[in-house]
Amino acid sequence: MIKLFRNIRQNLFMENLSAEQAGKTSKYFKYAIGEIVLVVIGILIALQINNWNEHQKIRAYEITMLKEVSVALETDLALLDRNIPYLENALKSFCKLGIMKNDVTISQDSLHFHIEIIHEYGFLLNLNTSPYEAIKSGGIDKISNLSIRNQLSKLYGDKIPFAQTWINEIFRAELFNKMELISTLFYVKAVTLNGRITNETIIENPNIIYNNKDFDKLLLTSWPLSQTIMRLKSIRDEMLDLKENIVQEIKR
Repeated sequence: MIKLFRNIRQNLFMENLSAEQAGKTSKYFKYAIGEIVLVVIGILIALQINNWNEHQKIRAYEITMLKEVSVALETDLALLDRNIPYLENALKSFCKLGIMKNDVTISQDSLHFHIEIIHEYGFLLNLNTSPYEAIKSGGIDKISNLSIRNQLSKLYGDKIPFAQTWINEIFRAELFNKMELISTLFYVKAVTLNGRITNETIIENPNIIYNNKDFDKLLLTSWPLSQTIMRLKSIRDEMLDLKENIVQEIKR
């Protein structure tokens, strides 16, 4: 009987011990789960901070590059604003001379003025594409604004290169022809003006403009002017639109 009692008591002790161990195991398991959850949360927070820092770096780079483009646009717009009216005046002088040579009754008082205008004019397109090249080199996808990205590609990747080819090759060829014809038709004299050497066109025979094949050829050298002016105005409009979009993007 005593032995039976001892066995029952021992069994109860073992049951209590097993229950206590099971409780401790459950607590350890819950603690381990909590530790894992905390580690995961920490990793997620660290990744979020890292992503935020990376985004800040990309955004800072983007703003810097857009500002450089904006500064280049300011300079290039000033260049275009000076030269478009200059070329328009040259085209007007060609038109005036064309009208004059077709009507002997028109006064020649402005002949020398218009000859000087077409003698002096010339243009070489040299826009600053360095900021765009830097953006392209670093990855144009870093410009987050899709509209600005497309504008940059259209302006610097298409319009400006095409205009530069047109002006620096086709247009310049007519400028050389123009200078040769002026030298053939008129006497070009070197003079000193405001401390520098320049050219003055001497018209020895004003009637040379009538029924003269070389003078007709001279007038024909104006043919690329209207296309050149149109292309420059188109580029200027694109630049103005791009600049405004960049200003809004930087403020964002």
